[in-house]
Amino acid sequence: MSLGTSDVVVSPPGSDTKSGSYLEWSPIFGGAVLSVAISTIMAAFGSAIGLSLVSADTSRSTSMTVLAIAAALWALWITVSACGAGGYLAGRMRKPMLDSSSSERGVRDGAHGLVVWAVGALLVAFITSSSIMGAARTAASGAAAVAGGASTLISQQADPLASALDGMMRSTGTEPVTQGEREEASRILVRSLANGSLDPADRGYIASRMATRMNVPQAEAEKRIDEAYARLIQARDAAREAAEKARRTAVIVAFLTAAVLLVGAAAAYMAAMLGGQHRDEEIDIFARR
Repeated sequence: MSLGTSDVVVSPPGSDTKSGSYLEWSPIFGGAVLSVAISTIMAAFGSAIGLSLVSADTSRSTSMTVLAIAAALWALWITVSACGAGGYLAGRMRKPMLDSSSSERGVRDGAHGLVVWAVGALLVAFITSSSIMGAARTAASGAAAVAGGASTLISQQADPLASALDGMMRSTGTEPVTQGEREEASRILVRSLANGSLDPADRGYIASRMATRMNVPQAEAEKRIDEAYARLIQARDAAREAAEKARRTAVIVAFLTAAVLLVGAAAAYMAAMLGGQHRDEEIDIFARR
């Protein structure tokens, strides 16, 4: 059967009648790469700003609360900017299928923005776990160390048990304390910390050995033991408090990270829809008004 003139169907210019997926991966990858590039650059600027705000001298360093708030706001700004730019590029560069309404094209553009956000998140996770970001991780570690202050670093390096034993076994006698006696006292103190109390028999045993070996009265030896045990209790409680603080901080950071990522997804979706709208209306955003 031959086709007459009335049987010919002419497709509108620029339309795409191919069947299959509506996703176009070229603009998606382009938007994701742009998003990652913006994130990397702005993260580097943020690291430089953060390092300029901290100092080993705690009196000259910005407070940790201010630094935490500034870091959260900067992370939010980076995510919204990067995801928005990547989503807009994907929406603007996507070829629209003219077999759909404007609202449907907006949904498809927004879907491209979401995929840009997802691919960008995967790329960022890959880059930050590779050697490419080694310098950035080193700078971040340095900033954290400086922010803690030199005194904090020194206190973290000290051994509370060794310090307690040094103070407890300071000898004025002619015979120094042997390494075996020091290790035995160390084991007793560690066991007492685990049990939650210092056994009177262990206390009396160490005190008698100390009194004989170090030429000090029995009461003085017992006083030294009590002071050493009290310092160990304080060190243990401080370590527990630090661990609990770190746990709470990790929970807050995890929730904030998830919230920032969700905001980034919304920004990518809306920016992609805006890019598609500008594409359909052929708006030049750089044109002079």
